[in-house]
Amino acid sequence: MPKLVLANPHSRAMVARPRDLPPESWRGCDVEAARMLWSLDAEDIAIIPGPLDKDFLAYLTGLLGMTGAVPMVLSMQDYNGIHWYPGDNPELFAAVQDRISGSGIDLAAWSVSYYVHDRDVAHWEHRLGLSTGAAAYAQDLATMVNSKAVFRALAVATGTSIPEGCVVDAGPELLDATVELLDRTGSVIVKQDQNSGGLGNTLITTDPAITGFGAFHVITVDSDDDLTTQLPRALRAHDLMLGDRVELPRGATQARFIVEVYQPGTRSLSSELYIPPSGAPILRNYGEMRMEPMWKGFAIPPQHLPTTVHAEFGAGSHEIALTAQRLGYHGLINIDAIVGNDNQLTYTEFNGRAGGATNLDTIARRLLGQDYLHHHVLLTRIGVPAPRTCELVNQLTRTGLHFDSRRRSGVVIAADDPITGTIEYLVIADDHTQAEDIELQLEALLADR
Repeated sequence: MPKLVLANPHSRAMVARPRDLPPESWRGCDVEAARMLWSLDAEDIAIIPGPLDKDFLAYLTGLLGMTGAVPMVLSMQDYNGIHWYPGDNPELFAAVQDRISGSGIDLAAWSVSYYVHDRDVAHWEHRLGLSTGAAAYAQDLATMVNSKAVFRALAVATGTSIPEGCVVDAGPELLDATVELLDRTGSVIVKQDQNSGGLGNTLITTDPAITGFGAFHVITVDSDDDLTTQLPRALRAHDLMLGDRVELPRGATQARFIVEVYQPGTRSLSSELYIPPSGAPILRNYGEMRMEPMWKGFAIPPQHLPTTVHAEFGAGSHEIALTAQRLGYHGLINIDAIVGNDNQLTYTEFNGRAGGATNLDTIARRLLGQDYLHHHVLLTRIGVPAPRTCELVNQLTRTGLHFDSRRRSGVVIAADDPITGTIEYLVIADDHTQAEDIELQLEALLADR
């Protein structure tokens, strides 16, 4: 059945103030949106925020075996407006409506897919007459299930293990919590309530050797100095006003932050489940996030972990997904955790949306089958300098590294960013040893550019 794909990673439910995103983050959103194209079938329509890379679309549809008809992909840049609310972009809405009505396919057969099911998506569904089950999302349910503060409150209520910390506002409350929690391990991480990929995270540490996995900013302070005066100065030096009380216009709501004790030396895990409207949540995939120090890819499934940790992470993720389901949420949910040297799991957040592994899972299921986790290993990395898609495909094919459907292994270009000249690659292999070998060959090939 055909679907409309709204690739909206820079949703209002994802970032407290989307207009505050720096240009590089907007570019990252464009790449995240383009990853959703892997879910397309020939009769589908997709809307992406950035420009369409026709070479990459041709590569993608070719690898998926689409011949003849191809999906329609519309870029918001070709229409008046950059906002997802359909009332802000009537020309784009009309183009989609005309395409659906002219498809010859009954309206009841169409569905809507999305990065995050926010209020704007609910408005699209309502205006198109496809609003079945969207009522809760029109009430901003997506914001709840993408809030670290909401997650922490639910975790405390259900007995889920989370890092020691608290929810705060910028200013004295944040500074006091940071000073108090620094005593635990010498490091705390300050997170924006609504942000993704570690972009809103600031590590504050007394140890200059700490690299700050998962943090966008790292600030080192002197534990022998007065932290109450040192911290605001250090934050301002990084253009971070976290220690300052912000005066907002009347009616405006201040963005919240979470201050948590930072545990160095942990490994970061992530799971993705589908939550149906009723019935048990279904595990889609799970893996270890490759941190360098920000998230740079996945190993799916995680390697070199005890069987008990695999089982516990699966069971814990299932319970958290059930909690989200009781709130009325259904759809994809991503759940993050850290595991220490003692193999103890601590859960850090949930996100009711597509995640960093959604496109990888989609590719693997379409190329390998629904049960790929039982017989294959995936290694991925984002932001890798590489030639443009056509040239790189030729090189991968010539060297025998490109994915081969008969061998059921090789390299797939999962995303391509022509502006930065980087790609996201996906290595598919029978086991971890073979995956590492293919990855090393790929790195050598790219190093010879």
